[in-house]
Formats: sequence, C-alpha cells, structure tokens
Amino acid sequence: MIKEIDEIKEPGTNPEAKSADSHNQSLAVLMPAYNEEEGIALAVSEVCHEVLDLIPGSYLIVVNDGSKDRTGPILDDLAKTDSRVRVIHKPNGGHGPALVKALNSATTDYVFTIDSDMQIPLSCFPELWKTALQPDVDGVFGIRMNRQDPKARLALSVIISFTLGAIFKVRLVDTNIPCKIFRREIWSKLYNLVQDDSLLAPSIAIAIYARRHNYRIVDVPVPHRARTKGESSLKIKRLLTFCWNGLTQLWTLKDKIS
Repeated sequence: MIKEIDEIKEPGTNPEAKSADSHNQSLAVLMPAYNEEEGIALAVSEVCHEVLDLIPGSYLIVVNDGSKDRTGPILDDLAKTDSRVRVIHKPNGGHGPALVKALNSATTDYVFTIDSDMQIPLSCFPELWKTALQPDVDGVFGIRMNRQDPKARLALSVIISFTLGAIFKVRLVDTNIPCKIFRREIWSKLYNLVQDDSLLAPSIAIAIYARRHNYRIVDVPVPHRARTKGESSLKIKRLLTFCWNGLTQLWTLKDKIS
C-alpha cells in the first residue's frame, strides 16, 4: 500500500521518457556487512532470489567493513559461485562509510540500500520496485511497521526524527531506515556537495537532501522482524554516542544539503 507521494516536482525530469524505458532501468543492491558470519550467506541468498532473479542485469554490492569473523571469506566464496555478487573489503570504519563506499561503487540507474541483518523481509521488494518505476516517482523509502527493535532504539528514533525535522524543516517518517530505492543521481548530486567518505549517516542525509531538493519520494510500509542471526554492533552507550556524532555532523553539513 502506497502511503504518501510528495506533491513536488524536480526541474529537468522527463516522466514520459522514464515511463517509456522503465523496463530497462538497472538496479544495484547495496549492503554493508560487519561480523555477520552467522547469517551473511542467507542474507545474500535472499537478495539473489527476491531481487536479482527478478531484475535482469542487477547485481549486489556487499561491503565487508573490516569484519573480524569469517564474513569476508564467506562473501568471497559466494561471489565465486554467482557473478552478480560483488564484494568490497575495507578497513573497519562503521556502517556509514561502508554504505558511502557502496554508493560510490554503483553504476546503475537505481540503487536499493539494505542492511545485512535481514530484519526487513525482501518479499516486499516487488511492490517497492513497481512504485519506484512510476513516472512521477524518484525514490521509495520504507516505513517499518510493527518495528521489532529494543525500546531504547525506538525512543531514539522518535527523538532524532523530531530533531532533524526541526533543524531541516522536513518530514521524516522513519528517519534511518536502510530500506530505500532511489535514483542513483540523487546520491551523486549529494556527494558532489559534501565530498565526504566518512559520513556517519548517509541514509539520513539522502532522506533530507531528497526532501529538501524537491525529489518525489513515496513512503511505503514494509514488514519488520526481530534479528535472528548475529547481534547489533551498536550497544546503547555506543548508540547514544553515534547519534550525537551523527547529528553534529549533519549540522555541519546543513548549508550543503538543505
């Protein structure tokens, strides 16, 4: 079910041209991963079956963010058996920089950002993709329904959404959801402005930039399930520190992304 389409227009967009060629639009799935040896093979398999098998020419970029377990070797083995799986290894720098690396490595018309924890079932992908290809849409952002996260995370999300809304004068329903499909040029234009590979929360920056710069974004409810493999790398103390540092960084970029 489509929840909302912003009534805004982007200069230079040609909806008729996009509609005529929608079946040829290319897609890259972008997935940061850190210490996910228990579930990474299943996460990659889900992408292959639920997304890549449906979109000819699509591929998955997994950025191994300096994992200390067997995540890297497992990914390398998977890439050997499926040419659609591309693996990038980098020193540990956090989820944000890993996602930036993936975004800058994609060359497709669209990108689909997801996490490796499989908390959002990719059975929702067909509806997201169909919506993203509508001629009057530039991106589709998921909204986690019945979100299965600890209460501390839920409370922080509400606070962050309110704070960012006040600072940037935008409406962000699910601020940092990893489930987003959008035209890659949105990121290209944003990155050209910030030129920062160390962004702590690129997903939030993308959401703010897209809303502030008149891209047409659709909010779509998506299912959410509890993590069953591995565990989050951000405990409550680190999560609070991350949120503070992320907000501070976004504040310094306010004039560039607004």
